[in-house]
Amino acid sequence: MAKKADASSPVARSQALRRGLDIICLFSDSKREWGISELARHLGEHKSIVHRTVKTLEDAGFLRQDAQSQRYSLGFTAYQIGVVAARRFGFTPEIRGKFRQLSEKIGATVYIVVRDGDANRIVDTFETSALIRFHSPIGSRVPWNRGASSKVLMAYSPADEVDRLIAKPGLSRHAKRTIVDPQAFRSELEQIRRRGYAVSDGEGFDGVLGLAAPLFGPAGEVIAALQSSMPSAGLSDRRRTEIARVIAATAKEVSHLLRAASAT
Repeated sequence: MAKKADASSPVARSQALRRGLDIICLFSDSKREWGISELARHLGEHKSIVHRTVKTLEDAGFLRQDAQSQRYSLGFTAYQIGVVAARRFGFTPEIRGKFRQLSEKIGATVYIVVRDGDANRIVDTFETSALIRFHSPIGSRVPWNRGASSKVLMAYSPADEVDRLIAKPGLSRHAKRTIVDPQAFRSELEQIRRRGYAVSDGEGFDGVLGLAAPLFGPAGEVIAALQSSMPSAGLSDRRRTEIARVIAATAKEVSHLLRAASAT
């Protein structure tokens, strides 16, 4: 009878690691959520073993569990690793240069914001040399309905996803002008799709103007929002529109570069 490998041995550790990696690799655009029993059947493993592995991945932030469905999706740690890869393989030096040029051109910090579960995250920033600027560190959490970037990400999300978030957690008020009426919010998203960019004037923070445009991936999906924030005081309507169009033009140019890069 073969002797069972000790749990602390390199063989046992590598098997556990491989099982965890196999689980992470099962998540894809076509299969974004998995249940424990479903994973066990797919992997041909005992449910209790898969459960322990999934809980370990959840503790480390690689997976997150939906409180209602009890199913698992990729967590923020997995996303952070993906961001590092994206910087190497997606946002090329040329693309990052476009973001820096935009920051200097409009005299404001530029942010890259993505969906992270039922919220959004700032995953990159490009600072300006202007004296007055807003700063939010990479990794900062952004409520799903706060500001221009969040409105852009919602504008290009499925309607049923928007309805779900409106129902729960709901349209929270973040500033005096935050849109909290569901119908007005849906109308705003429709206008963003027609116009190609979002405007948040005192909706995320009082006295702050946010402008954002969508970044489209190779398959035509919105992968992020390109946003900038600045004091709203002293900016004419004409200047606001000019800045918004510059941001939208940069987002469109970067989207073309991303598609071109994926084709090579």
